Amino acid sequence: MRIISNSPGRICLFGEHQDYMALSVISAAINLTINITGTISDGDDIHISLPDIGKSLRFDQENIVYEGKRDYIRSAVKVLKEMGLLGKIQVEAVLKGNIPRRAGTSSSSALSVAWIGFLLASRFAPDEIDSMKKQVAEAAYMAEVEEFGESGGRQDQYASAFGGVNYFTFFNEIAVEKLNPDLGGFVLGDSKQQKDTQKTLRRIRDGQEAGLNELSTFYKFGSNKDIEPDIASGYYSRISNSARPYLEAVIENFDITKRALLEMKKEKIDNNKIASLMNRHHSILRDKLSISTEKIEDMIDGSLKVGALSAKINGSGEGGCMFAYCPGKENEVSAAILEAGGTPHIISVGKGLEVKHST
Repeated sequence: MRIISNSPGRICLFGEHQDYMALSVISAAINLTINITGTISDGDDIHISLPDIGKSLRFDQENIVYEGKRDYIRSAVKVLKEMGLLGKIQVEAVLKGNIPRRAGTSSSSALSVAWIGFLLASRFAPDEIDSMKKQVAEAAYMAEVEEFGESGGRQDQYASAFGGVNYFTFFNEIAVEKLNPDLGGFVLGDSKQQKDTQKTLRRIRDGQEAGLNELSTFYKFGSNKDIEPDIASGYYSRISNSARPYLEAVIENFDITKRALLEMKKEKIDNNKIASLMNRHHSILRDKLSISTEKIEDMIDGSLKVGALSAKINGSGEGGCMFAYCPGKENEVSAAILEAGGTPHIISVGKGLEVKHST
């Protein structure tokens, strides 16, 4: 049986560093993808070629030994077997992609989601897998985060599985609200600056949790989503200098996300209002969470100077990508990003996980 599985990367429009705080985000899948093509038959040997990085993997699914962290090919197999969703199979597959790697656009989650979709095709029809996107996203989260004890949230896996533009809430129960805003064009800019995602996530998660813990000694709130910004701000002066920027960031970014949601749900959105909120979001990420870099700021400034409505860093930060919201100005913004030393990609909103059988 020959199978084709595709899954997209993503940009975070609003709510950066919010998902692992049990808050909400607005994400857009992009038309840069991971593609896995191959065959599944009876057996117990898995062989997958990775020509983009000049490697290949071969392993026995009954004796999985990780070759370091981020070994998501093997961990996805282990997780699916533990969930009872995968039997003994023989795999010959090729994995390719055009998502910038380790750059904040969820290439690893797109890989996990596409691979899990591919593996599930050994037992489920494509239309069944299409109805299992929440299960796929959870399996990918388990394979990436829980299996290796990492610090990330669920935004990336859900954005890749569901596709389109979505409002994801990560409160007691995870909810997915499909949005259909007419946003127009974006340009993704890859700074080519390497980043340490887990180090950044740990720093910010620890800082935000410390700030919220300090706040809770003055202001009693049920859960993070119940915090009223106007009330919380009255206690900021009592928060330690080390925790205060993180506390302000988590509360203000959640408030911005809620305001953006109200605008995006309108029949006709105000692009300038969306852009203003996005620019405010970036300023918090830059000034309070300190995740931008000088080069990324040059790329953002250059984009704004040639007509982008807004621009922000994307992903965990301290390297990686930014993107500009620039309907009608994609070519000018691409040139500005290139001049600042980045690599531009004109992007649009992409589809979610797609699994097909082919002859």
